[in-house]
Amino acid sequence: MCDTIVTLGSATEGGITLFGKNSDREPDETQNIKIIPAEKYSAGAEVKCTYITIPQADQTARVFLCQPFWMFGAEMGANEYGVAIGNEAIFTKEKPAQTGLTGMDLVRLGLERSRSAREALDTIIK
Repeated sequence: MCDTIVTLGSATEGGITLFGKNSDREPDETQNIKIIPAEKYSAGAEVKCTYITIPQADQTARVFLCQPFWMFGAEMGANEYGVAIGNEAIFTKEKPAQTGLTGMDLVRLGLERSRSAREALDTIIK
């Protein structure tokens, strides 16, 4: 499982918030580091996620992602508004279906479609 740490600005010498996360993926699975620019989309646009296609937002934020090479989503990232998200795996006995949105898709969608942690949470829950 992954580990994530956050230190709020009130606890740091410089007053900045720190976010750190490791990734317990397969040893030979390349992680891409990407910066994806903010973009505006026309009505009816769609986005191809890892397993499914969904409606695209009218506008996306600029995001910095750490992403397994083979998928749309991201292990962790941050956007231009200071929102940071990292995913955590929960292992179960059931094999996940390869349909729907992955947890990592939700990380990326939350970052691309939000200006605050609350908006990211609302995006992920929807």
